[in-house]
Amino acid sequence: MNSKALDFKSISIRVACVAAVMVATGFLLLGLTGCGPSNEERIEQAISQPLEAIKSKDEATLASLLSDDAKQQISDIGIDPVTYISTFLDGFDYTLGPIDINKDTATVDVTITCKTTNSIFAALDQKAKEDFESGASANNTEEQTKSEVAESTLAIISAAAPVTHDPITVTLHKVDKSWVVDSDINGALLKALQG
Repeated sequence: MNSKALDFKSISIRVACVAAVMVATGFLLLGLTGCGPSNEERIEQAISQPLEAIKSKDEATLASLLSDDAKQQISDIGIDPVTYISTFLDGFDYTLGPIDINKDTATVDVTITCKTTNSIFAALDQKAKEDFESGASANNTEEQTKSEVAESTLAIISAAAPVTHDPITVTLHKVDKSWVVDSDINGALLKALQG
């Protein structure tokens, strides 16, 4: 065989290999692009992640929902703050409405179902009045009264029925490929909790 034939064959093999690599790379890039989450999925994840932590009662998340003052006040009446907020969030749920994307901004209506402080505080106030009028705890020691208050508080919170609230519009904006929540989801949750 002559050297020209070898060179042509060698060049042909290299071109074929380069072409095959380029085609394979193209399919790989298309596959990676196709496999990545869509904008809607990224938006849903950005909103759902903190709400799922609440729904699943992640202990660190629950503890972060209470201020230090609130934790101290709850502890002072003999209730573990995480137990208190966990009981409060029994029945917590949420649903996401349609996602509206306008370039790098998106909005989603979030409907929260949860117990409300208004109904719970009204029930606690009623219980305190009934106990005072009946004189039920007149002969109790301070420790007994504290224990009864803690027990009845948790019982009232536990018995409260969750309420589905009006939707809250959450706004997000796109940063690179991620969607960041502009609205304060915790603020929306606290608004719903207040009733």
